[in-house]
Amino acid sequence: MRRGAAPWRALLRLLRRTGRGRLSAGAGHAACRARTMELQSLPARLWARVPAPLQRPLALGAAAVQTWLDELGPQLGASIAFYAMFAMAPLLVVAITLAGAFFGPEAARGQIVEQIQELVGRDAARSIEIMIASSWRGQGRGLAGALGVVALLVGASGVFVALRNALNRLGRIPELPKGVSAFVRARLVAFALVLGFGFLAIVSLIASAALAAVGAYLSRRHPALAPAISAMDIVISTVVLTFGFAALLRWLPERAPGWRAVFTGAVASALLFAIGKHLIGLYLGRAGVASSYGAAGSFVVVMLWVYYSSQILLLGAALAWTVDGVQQRPHPPQPRGGPGA
Repeated sequence: MRRGAAPWRALLRLLRRTGRGRLSAGAGHAACRARTMELQSLPARLWARVPAPLQRPLALGAAAVQTWLDELGPQLGASIAFYAMFAMAPLLVVAITLAGAFFGPEAARGQIVEQIQELVGRDAARSIEIMIASSWRGQGRGLAGALGVVALLVGASGVFVALRNALNRLGRIPELPKGVSAFVRARLVAFALVLGFGFLAIVSLIASAALAAVGAYLSRRHPALAPAISAMDIVISTVVLTFGFAALLRWLPERAPGWRAVFTGAVASALLFAIGKHLIGLYLGRAGVASSYGAAGSFVVVMLWVYYSSQILLLGAALAWTVDGVQQRPHPPQPRGGPGA
């Protein structure tokens, strides 16, 4: 898709056409020309006032947002949110199963649901907990249990395949021919990422538990350290998110950006997520979204949250592609797996 022109350039073209129409009428010729020239130089004059150290980050950010808009980022995020709603319960069951090997299933489920409640609220978290319980009861023993695990992995991998297609589009990577082998490779990569996110859940829970224990000990002896401990918890969560986003940006697309670009996009996404989760939580709590949709209110709240999270990741991916300059590389993409879902 062709990169769109900046909005202010379109405005200037409209002003020029309007000015030419007035020129033919012979009224205000010099005034229209002077006003048009003044508007033309306005962006350059404003840009000159930006401090030099900020010009490059702002330019990269503007280019990333333009790429996100050109490649229909909002629509791609809606597709990811749709797939994520069906993959959420299987993905959480896999994470609880892996974390349960260390903490026990009930403790792992309680910790994960508690963290979800902090993000989306009590009612939506309760709905997710019911989804997890239903999927958990559906797992049998023996052959039925093994087939259930495979079904969970297939369901959880669907969202990663949708995300893979979105990242390929943001990177303007030509779609490679589809086939059975490409489909299998894509699913294997998605399975690996499902297990990887389960591992990240374990790391996050271990870090949170250790920090809570240390915080309880220090709070009794040094109450003044409580704010520092809370800040450390936020830092650890942001670091875990950064590595999770970096894994997605590095291993999901057909052609990956360089590590520097990957971590630039991942850090930006993690910071936006850490800042925005409080804002979106405040919005969902104050806007009365759940009550507006009746019985489907909790479902809508969760979908809105997933949609916001997907947009954060897509913006980080657009920034990674911008920093890396992948679109200007002369060599063709190296196939890593099919994009088909």
